[in-house]
Amino acid sequence: MTTNEEPRRGRPTAEQREERRERMLRRSLDVFLERGYQGSSLDVLARASGVTKRTIYTDYGDKEGLFAAMVESLAGGISHGPDTAGDTLHSLSVRIVHRIHSDELVGLHRLVIAESPRFPELARAFYERTDARHISALRAHLKNEHGADAAALASALFSLLLGERHRQRLLGVRGPTSEAEAGRIVREALRQLGLVGESGGGSHTAQ
Repeated sequence: MTTNEEPRRGRPTAEQREERRERMLRRSLDVFLERGYQGSSLDVLARASGVTKRTIYTDYGDKEGLFAAMVESLAGGISHGPDTAGDTLHSLSVRIVHRIHSDELVGLHRLVIAESPRFPELARAFYERTDARHISALRAHLKNEHGADAAALASALFSLLLGERHRQRLLGVRGPTSEAEAGRIVREALRQLGLVGESGGGSHTAQ
C-alpha cells in the first residue's frame, strides 16, 4: 500500500472533510436556488454534492440543518469582533453591504420569502444567521467606538445599510453593489445617524 492510498482507504483527513463540506454547501446552494426548498430533496442534494444521503444526515441532521449551515457559511467572514486588528464600524458595514446585496444572499432571501409560509423554520434560520448576526456585530462595534448609548442604534444602522437598494435587488431591478457604492451607502448611513465613517473620530450620545 502506498502512502497516497492510505487517506482514501481510511478515514478522510481534516483537509478532505473541509473540502467535502465546502463542496456540499456550494452545490447545495445551486440546488436550492434552482429548485426551491421544497423541490430540493435529499436525493437531489446528495447527488449534486457527490455524497450519500447518509453523509448529509451525519453531518447536518436533515435538510433544514444543511440549509442552515449553508446560510451560515455565506454569512461567515462578516462579523469580526471589535477587538480584531484593523477592523472598524466602517469596514464591518462595508462588508455587510457587499454580502447582503450579493447574488447568493439575495437569491436565498427570495427563496425564504417564497417558502416561509410552508416552512417557517427557514425564515428563522435565515434571520438568525444573517440579519440578527450582523446587527449583533454592529452593536458591538458601536459600543466599542461610540459608547454604550450608541449600541441602541444597531438596528437602525442595519436598516439604512439595507435601504431601498435591497428591495430593488429582491425585485430584480438592480444589480450587485460595487465597492464604491458600498462605501457611499455606509458613509451616508453613518452620517444620518450622527456617527463618523471611521473609528476614533467622535462619539454619539443617544437622545
